Amino acid sequence: MTDKDNTIESLFSDSGPFDEAEVVNALRSHVTIQRSTNRIYFKNSGLATDRKILAYGLAKKLLTSKGILQTEMITAQEFHVATGIKKGTVDPAFKLLKDKGLFVGKGEYEIPTDKISSAIEMLGKERAK
Repeated sequence: MTDKDNTIESLFSDSGPFDEAEVVNALRSHVTIQRSTNRIYFKNSGLATDRKILAYGLAKKLLTSKGILQTEMITAQEFHVATGIKKGTVDPAFKLLKDKGLFVGKGEYEIPTDKISSAIEMLGKERAK
């Protein structure tokens, strides 16, 4: 290791807090975002509810990082309204994601930046609806 490797310069990055391309690639087959409204729609990719919530959270995180949305926080009610999935299905899925550490918050949730890779990995795993 050289002295240059031990300077503060070695800690800087030109990219954002997460790999945008990795998130886009993970979402591409599952969601589409309407340009005029920034509304997130699901494709018929067969995602289970917990994975749909992750995809929704990742999409909101991406839109927020681009300055398109003001907040990445999501609620079970917001997800229920956006998708039409029953609250009795949505609430336990939110709890599961929080218990796994993939969501943080109370009432309003977000995917922590350090958990994005785990969320993407879970999104890619097959699971029955």
